Amino acid sequence: MANKPIQFPRIEEPPEWDTNYILYWNQVGLQCNRLVHTVNGRQTGPPLSARALGMLQLAVHDAYFSIKPSTSFATFLNRNNPRPEYRLPALNGANDARQAVAGAAITMLSKLYLRPATNAPTNVSDFAWAQMQSLLDHSVAAFSGVNTSSASYIFGAGVGTIFFDLLDHPAGVSQAGYKPRPGRYRFDDEPTHPVVLVPVDPNNPDGPKQPFRQYHGPFYGLTAKRFATQTDHLVADPPGIRSAADQMGEYDDSIRDVIRMGGAAGLNTTKRTPSQTAQGMFWAYDGSNLIGTPPRFYNQIIRRIAVTYKHEEDLTSEVNNADFARLLALTNAAMTDAGIFSWKEKWEFEFWRPLSGVRDDNRPDHGDPFWLTLGAPATNTNDAPFKPPFPAYPSGHATFGGAAFQMVRKYYNGRVGNWADDEPDNIAITMMVSEELNGLSRDLRQKYDPSAPITDQPGTVRTRIPRHFKSCWELMFENAVSRIFLGVHWRFDAASAKDVLIPTQTRDVYATDANGATIFQNVEDIRYSTQGTRQGHEGLLPIGGVPLGIEIANEIFENGLKPTPVEAQPVPPKHADVRKEGGEQVVLEMDQAP
Repeated sequence: MANKPIQFPRIEEPPEWDTNYILYWNQVGLQCNRLVHTVNGRQTGPPLSARALGMLQLAVHDAYFSIKPSTSFATFLNRNNPRPEYRLPALNGANDARQAVAGAAITMLSKLYLRPATNAPTNVSDFAWAQMQSLLDHSVAAFSGVNTSSASYIFGAGVGTIFFDLLDHPAGVSQAGYKPRPGRYRFDDEPTHPVVLVPVDPNNPDGPKQPFRQYHGPFYGLTAKRFATQTDHLVADPPGIRSAADQMGEYDDSIRDVIRMGGAAGLNTTKRTPSQTAQGMFWAYDGSNLIGTPPRFYNQIIRRIAVTYKHEEDLTSEVNNADFARLLALTNAAMTDAGIFSWKEKWEFEFWRPLSGVRDDNRPDHGDPFWLTLGAPATNTNDAPFKPPFPAYPSGHATFGGAAFQMVRKYYNGRVGNWADDEPDNIAITMMVSEELNGLSRDLRQKYDPSAPITDQPGTVRTRIPRHFKSCWELMFENAVSRIFLGVHWRFDAASAKDVLIPTQTRDVYATDANGATIFQNVEDIRYSTQGTRQGHEGLLPIGGVPLGIEIANEIFENGLKPTPVEAQPVPPKHADVRKEGGEQVVLEMDQAP
């Protein structure tokens, strides 16, 4: 294994953006995200990577606004909180926001990603630790003028430590003790990827391998401390699993929909257009090699929006610093809680992915036992496309995107234009390039070599496709439905079919074009208004991830980015998760070790 630092392909944004120190440390966090998914380090997967970015941006926020207070909102934590763990340290002469932010960021990133001081067992290799250390060392060295002995840096480091101690989730996404319960509608191992082979010794990747069944984060949503939501957030039952008989028509039509829109390219049943295939790839970020997870991509988009609509022309002005610090804290806190609630609901329903549902339907007029999906792309590797190793409903992509882009819409409403919470906005961006489709990323024809730049490795290069978006409403919608085009999600994982499709005269059957492809509503006409019931719950609830994410963002913004009350936090079971299903208690043993 090579010892030199991994060489990342270029990022599609002007380098001068990082002359703003708020954007600089955000970018370092995004680099950490894609590195850990390349070397199998810490904080991997969508919910944990969102949490890491949320912790970073909240620490940056409070370090900055403690020294440069706002007249319109308070810091997330404060010095007079009756609970000591929610108190900020004293300033003790700190007066330089740049140094304070550096102290907060460096401390937080070091605690999140570097080798812990204890000798606790870990599946992270020495190579991975060395790569993370090299990245952070380089990032600190490139940030000129860090003064670790200054009062401001020491204050920021204290802020970073407090946030880490308060919000770290040491249990991570452990799956120890979880076993799927096969059956109709149930999440289970997929036939094309039932196991992965992992090294017995992480420091000897070419040595003996052992099979490993991946189940990502089955207990995370039940145990992870929430950041800024004030209440619980639920979704309605998906059609089929707990639904009344009159909802089965929607489930049956969703099978036909995913077969035509999410199938593998070579199947004659696949009706997806090349443009829709590109949309599926554009938004993927499924923990890809050199790329990372969706929260990283959403941050890249938010950065472009922030610079496009900045207050002052001077990118490094104090007004812009405050603007960026607030926006990044709001959006990343919303994405963190979106990850918590979507994972809680995913593992509550344990709803199967389309590859299982279509193949195991056992109805010749609905399913197909030999069907294959396009799949989540295993970018910059020679691996086959795959399905994410966690249940379908609701979609994590849709929930993250709903939360992130709704928060952006709330933040800029009245500044860029005026719109209702459930109406399109005019926050437009141009020339957005995904690293899935940047003319550099590729499908390799041999094992990835970390010692060589990806541009020197043989494979089929993905075309560079710059994209233009008229609104965050469009970003939110396309991000969600992109998962249908990969075949890894049902349409109701994103939103109710009534809200995004064109009805026909037949109930629960939606329109297709002359080629047999699903027709979606115009983005400007979409409203996420349809709600559904949930067994054992009074009242109506949102259907799918988009309205769930919107609801989370609205609550956080309207409450001014305040910590989740103690009484609204989950009470993690010490040894087991006990659920009731059909009157029977099911006990799932939990491993709380990191």
